Formats: sequence, structure tokens, C-alpha cells
Amino acid sequence: MSKLNANAREVLRDAGISQAAWARKNGFQDGRWHGDKCGCPDDRCIGYHHDENDDCGCLPALLADPE
Repeated sequence: MSKLNANAREVLRDAGISQAAWARKNGFQDGRWHGDKCGCPDDRCIGYHHDENDDCGCLPALLADPE
């Protein structure tokens, strides 16, 4: 399990979503984050979708999804 990084926490805070709510929305019913630290539920996101120091494009896209 990884903790969300500072950028992911800021993006969620700006969206008005708690870290626990984001975890539950992505299937982690214990309310603890088990995805990648960038906020993507795919725990392989950093290093595959983007480099370590780059912000995750997945998080804003997932937040914009009206699901």
C-alpha cells in the first residue's frame, strides 16, 4: 500500500474529495489507498504512464468522469 503524494492530495482536496472517499470510489472498501501514490488506481502508473517527477494525467481524467 502506498500513500498518496502531495500533488494527488492537493488535486483531491481541490476537488473536494477526501482520500478515504477516493479510495472507496476506486474499490478499496477499507478506505485506505492501495493504488499508486500519484492517485491512479493502477499501482503501476508511475514509470508506465508517466515519470516519477511528473504529475499523473490519470487522476484529473478520473475525477472528470461523471460516473
